[in-house]
Amino acid sequence: MIGARLAAIAAQLRRASAGAVAVEFALFAPLLLTLFIVGYAMSDIIACNRKVATTARSVADLASRFSSVSEADVTTILGASSQVLSPYQSSNALVRVSEIKVLTATNAQVIWSRAQGGSALVTGASVTLPSGMAATGSYLILGEVSYSYTPLLAYGMSRAMTLTDQTVMSPRLSDQVPIS
Repeated sequence: MIGARLAAIAAQLRRASAGAVAVEFALFAPLLLTLFIVGYAMSDIIACNRKVATTARSVADLASRFSSVSEADVTTILGASSQVLSPYQSSNALVRVSEIKVLTATNAQVIWSRAQGGSALVTGASVTLPSGMAATGSYLILGEVSYSYTPLLAYGMSRAMTLTDQTVMSPRLSDQVPIS
């Protein structure tokens, strides 16, 4: 008698599907929400890294368009980096533009350097280049950006990651870009 009653209840439960969707949603909602949050966080990191690379390229490109630069020109170039980094905070960035002279196939020397949000390279300091980057004796403009990125959704972690990029360009209007 009890067995027949249990069998009838089991058969009734098999036919009933009114709450199945709600149960499935309750099981998968946390997984879907987690995937959404992780996807958003990853896309924000990728977007910020792209802004860092674009800023390094822009700073080097702007400086390479001068036949000579003044301190005011360099200040303007470095100031433009905050527009390129937007919507990310430029206060978290070290932006540096330098002119280097190629000494050997893999070594260069800093001629001048200016920075915003950090320290410039020391004049005369050595810079390592990829092999065959430029001819010995030529001058290059080096744009560098280092950005301290803290994820918007840090999941309880307050540790920032550092995104960096550097770009080297040849001067366009002259052999070198002296600063006055």
